Amino acid sequence: MTMLKVISANTLADGTVVYFKGEGSWIKEIADAKTFTLDADLKAGLALAKADEKHDLVVDPFDVDVQLSKDGHLEAISLRNAIRAKGPTIAFLPASIALRS
Repeated sequence: MTMLKVISANTLADGTVVYFKGEGSWIKEIADAKTFTLDADLKAGLALAKADEKHDLVVDPFDVDVQLSKDGHLEAISLRNAIRAKGPTIAFLPASIALRS
């Protein structure tokens, strides 16, 4: 038995954070990711994710510890993965504005 986990990776095309939904299927929302509670199931899921990596769908799939929030939604436990799930912690400026600063 393992903790509650999901599988995350980045898209090859633009680096977007994505979560494993099933073989060949990746989504942007951690709340909709396939969850794993058994080590054997997680290993099988990672094998499918690695196959998707070989087909150039994603880069560097790995497992993420998650928990259910008070309102029942999945959330990453570690700060790094919480930031990956929610997006950047700063606002980005368009390059033309950033160069003038």
